Parts: sequence; structure tokens; C-alpha cells
Amino acid sequence: MVTQHESTRVRRQQIISAARSLIVKYGSEHVTVRRMANEIGVSEGAIYRHFKSKRDILSFLVDDIEGTLLGDLGKNATGKGGSLESLEKILISHISSIEQRKGVSFQVIAEIVSLGDKKLNKKIYGVINKYILQIKEILTRGITEGVIQPGLDLDAASAMFFNMIQGLVDIWALSQYSFKLRDRYKPLWDFYLRSIVKQG
Repeated sequence: MVTQHESTRVRRQQIISAARSLIVKYGSEHVTVRRMANEIGVSEGAIYRHFKSKRDILSFLVDDIEGTLLGDLGKNATGKGGSLESLEKILISHISSIEQRKGVSFQVIAEIVSLGDKKLNKKIYGVINKYILQIKEILTRGITEGVIQPGLDLDAASAMFFNMIQGLVDIWALSQYSFKLRDRYKPLWDFYLRSIVKQG
């Protein structure tokens, strides 16, 4: 038997998923509570029983993205192999999940930022900072391992890693997904490697 709590959780997830889908289809400025209600086949009142506003929905969507992004990163950040292997595994994992979900997390981040909502932007900034901090920790480990340049600007290198993926996804989305990400990521990864690997 489904409890009220489970029912609420499922409905909230449906609403968040509808918001995500609509953002990818139409852009965040065209996402309305009415469209979300139509997407999942409920009334607008049913949406407002679970969320106070569109901003509230988008805020929960950012939480969902944080869990996905940092979860994907965490799964590949440790284990066998060194720091360079970890970074490449993270990149390949992102590329694979992005292609399956049509770039959802990175695309939604860009769309929500475009709304100009200060509270939401601050929240996204926090998510991106957590992501970049974890990449920085892997790069720091690489310096200890002796495979990454000891004088590397870690802040710049970790931000560059995030921007490499974000930029590629933006170009892919603008092209109407006209190419395979797997065909384009390798030259970027090779360039990134050359900029961080210890020489000699």
C-alpha cells in the first residue's frame, strides 16, 4: 500500500522531472506551472499542493541536479588507477550520461542561470563550487602522485575541467544534438591533459 508520504515524494519527483523536460524542450523562460501540470496530467492546484511557486520547483530541481552531478563524480573519483584515470573516467561517465539524458544537468544549469534569479543563481553557484572543489581534490592528489605539474593553478585547472564539459554540451544543444559527444570530447581531453601533466 502506498503511503501519503510516498505518494507526495513520487508526485514531487514527477513535477521536477516535468520541469526538467520542459526546460530542455522550450527554455526556462517558457516553463510555467500550467505547462508542468499539462505535462503530467494534473491540475495547476495539484502542483501548488507540493510547491509554493515556480521558483520553489526550480530550487528543488537544482537539488536534484546536485545529487546527479556530484553522485556521478563521486562514483568515479576513487578506486583503482591514479588521478588522471579518475578524471578521464569522470569525463567519460558524464559524456555517456549526458548523451542518454540529452545533456540535462548541464543544460538546465545554463537555462536557470539565464533567468537571472539571484537566489537560484546563488544555489547553482554553490553546486558548481562543490563540483569544482572535488575536481581540485583529484588534481591535488595528482600532484602528490607526481603526474601533475606541481606549480599548476589548481583553481584554474579545476574550473577548466567543468567548463570543458559545459561548453561542449552548450555547443551540442545549439547544434540540435547533430553530433556525438564521444566524437568531440577526445581532442578536448588531450588538450586538457597536455596543460596539466608533469613534463619529463
